Amino acid sequence: MQGKHVTHGASAIFQCACMIAALVGIAGISGCSKGDRPPLGTVHGKITFDGKPLAGANVGFTPKSGGRQSSGVTDAEGNYVLKYIRDVMGAKIDTHTVCISTARDRAGKTETVPARYNVEGTLQKDVVAGDNVIDFEMTTR
Repeated sequence: MQGKHVTHGASAIFQCACMIAALVGIAGISGCSKGDRPPLGTVHGKITFDGKPLAGANVGFTPKSGGRQSSGVTDAEGNYVLKYIRDVMGAKIDTHTVCISTARDRAGKTETVPARYNVEGTLQKDVVAGDNVIDFEMTTR
């Protein structure tokens, strides 16, 4: 199964990808004063898929208690850094549902990441105060 692409329901993929893209866009135009911001921890790491860096993947961390999602995009080496809003890096201190997706639109885009890492919502990670290095070693199986 290695090297094959996995196709999921277009609406679920679209929802995950759009949520990340919309929040990245909103983060660039929304204001958020320091007093309105919850406590944050910085979050960065590396994402691999079947042992290889996953480039160009959207990464979203959504706090379980509610609030703004933090997001980022992996570089050519699979590294990501989460942004909370504009030039504010990090994510809310909380347990987060994590969505990792390579699909960017619903026009027949094939998702290369299995559903358990995005649309199923089963991937969860804790963000604590300070620096959080959160790596993901994903596999097709």
